[in-house]
Amino acid sequence: MPRVCKVTGKKTMVGMNVSHSMRHTKRTFLPNLQKLKFHSDILNRDFSLRISTAGLRTLTKHGGLDGYVMAKPISRLTPDMAAIKRAIIKKQGTATTKPAKKPAHKPTRSARLVKKVETKKAAAK
Repeated sequence: MPRVCKVTGKKTMVGMNVSHSMRHTKRTFLPNLQKLKFHSDILNRDFSLRISTAGLRTLTKHGGLDGYVMAKPISRLTPDMAAIKRAIIKKQGTATTKPAKKPAHKPTRSARLVKKVETKKAAAK
C-alpha cells in the first residue's frame, strides 16, 4: 500500500541526513498517515481512508467527508475522493453544471479614440 494521503496527496519525500561533520546520507521523510473511518451521511456508508493529520484538519474544517468532497471540483480531488464525489452526485441526482463562459473580451478603446470617433459621427450628421 503506497504511503499517500487520500485528501492532500502528500507522499514520501527523499532527502539527506546531515551530520555534524557535514556527511550526507540519504533518508526518507514519511507523511504522518493515520487510518481512519469517515461516515458519509449522503451515501449512508463508511469509508476507510489513510490520511495525513493535515488532511484530517482539512476534513474537519469542511464539516466532514461530504462537505469536503462537495466543496472541491473533481479536477482538484485525488482519484479516490473523486469517485466518492461521483457517487454522491449520482445518489443526489444533481448534475453539476459548468459555469457559464464569459463573453468574449472586447478590446478597450482609449478615451482619445472614442472622442475622435464621436467627433467624426457628429461631423457626418
